[in-house]
Formats: sequence, C-alpha cells, structure tokens
Amino acid sequence: MMEADKDKQRRKLALQKKYSQRITIARQGREAFLQKDYVTATKKYNEYLQVLAEKNDIDDIYALNPSMFDNKKDVTEMLLISHVYWEIARINEMTPKLQKNFQKALHQFIKFTINQPFQVFNAEMLRKYVRKHKASETAPMLNEAYQQIFVQSKKCYIATLCFGDSHPHTQSLRGLKKQMVKYDVGRCLVDIYYRLSYPLTQKATHHPKLNQLLLIFIKPVLTLLAKTLNLSIFK
Repeated sequence: MMEADKDKQRRKLALQKKYSQRITIARQGREAFLQKDYVTATKKYNEYLQVLAEKNDIDDIYALNPSMFDNKKDVTEMLLISHVYWEIARINEMTPKLQKNFQKALHQFIKFTINQPFQVFNAEMLRKYVRKHKASETAPMLNEAYQQIFVQSKKCYIATLCFGDSHPHTQSLRGLKKQMVKYDVGRCLVDIYYRLSYPLTQKATHHPKLNQLLLIFIKPVLTLLAKTLNLSIFK
C-alpha cells in the first residue's frame, strides 16, 4: 500500500514538473513549425497537449474541451491550444494518409474558437488561409470549418452591447442569424457583420461617446427588428 502511494506521489510530481514546462514545450513546437521541421513540431505539440490531457485525467489529446478550462483565467492558454490544434491540422493536411488527424485537429480548433474572446481573430486567420488555398483538396472542409464558427457561435456583439447577452431581443437576433447562415448570401452578410461589429464594439467599450452613439442610432433599429422577429418565423 505504501509503495502504491509513493508511486502515485511520484507520478503527481512528474506531472507537476511537466505542467510547469508546458509553455516552453509549445514554444519549441512553434519554432520547429516555423522552420518546417514538422516531425519535431508534431512531437512537441502532442507532448504539450498530452500534458493538458493528463492534467484533466484523460488519455486522448483530441478529447480536450473548453469546459475543462476557466474562460477568464485561462483565455491565453485556450488561445494557445486553438493555435496548436490549427498547426497540427496544417501539418496533417499535407499528407493524404493523415487526413483523419487533420479532421480531428481542425474540429478541435473550431471547438476552442467558438464563443471565445478571440473568435473573430481565429476566424479571420482561417478565412485568409482558405482564400489563399482555395484550390487545395481540403478547401471545402476548411471553408465548412469557417462557416461552422459562425453557425455555432452564440455571439452577437452589437446586440449584446445594446441589450445584454440574455435579453429577449438579443435572443431574437441570434435566431435571425441561424436562419441567415442557411443561405450563401446570408452567410456572407453574417461574415461581414462579425468582421465589422467586433472591432466596433471593442472601440465602443473604451470610448463612451462612440458607445453612446451606437445606443442612440443603432439600438432603436435593432429593437424594431427584434420586435418584428418576435412576430415572425424567426421567433
């Protein structure tokens, strides 16, 4: 029994040591990726994710979930996790035999992007990549991933600024978004909305006059639209 306890304590200490070194491990992976040393990059990225998996008592690095982290305290780590998955996806994208890993990593990238403070940043990074590689075989999957970020997102930046996150008007406008993304034109409009609204609301947060102007001119329009939606099929 004592030997078992000692072994458990040794494993706990070993994990604590690896956990304290995890950022360095991820940085080494990034450096290898930039140098196109994809074997080392994959090894280091897997090692980083494995540390997090062990910390959360799971075996599969693709089973990590945002719910395992604190959205406020761990936001920087979650951004790092999303980018590690993204670069793993890019590495596996190059090899037809590794398409399964490519899809799993891409799925994790989406999971760690949706509804996060850095959602717009990650989505824009993905959009530029899709645009640059639109002739690749994986382009349809990448484009679908880009769309899924907005389809599954609950964020509605301007509506939230005007009414609050849980207000009925905000919920109605989210319902409109869900309907719009079913169509090509609607997805395009939602895309433009996210790309413009996020930086606008961020500026409004730090500039009271801009915030006041949004409330004066945009809030009445959104209120009318939301009330109309409450009487429509979007309710």
